[in-house]
Amino acid sequence: MNKEKKFDCVKFKQELHEKAYKKSGAKDFREYIHYVNERANKSLLHKANNKNV
Repeated sequence: MNKEKKFDCVKFKQELHEKAYKKSGAKDFREYIHYVNERANKSLLHKANNKNV
């Protein structure tokens, strides 16, 4: 018997975004975008990519 795990990528993405939106405390979409941009600028991945520029 082969048991396959079912994983819904779209549902997972939506849940991640919903959690991030709640964590941001944003009152509207602009505040959320501002929060996301700040987080991205502080990310180690972002800093690593800037070294190549």
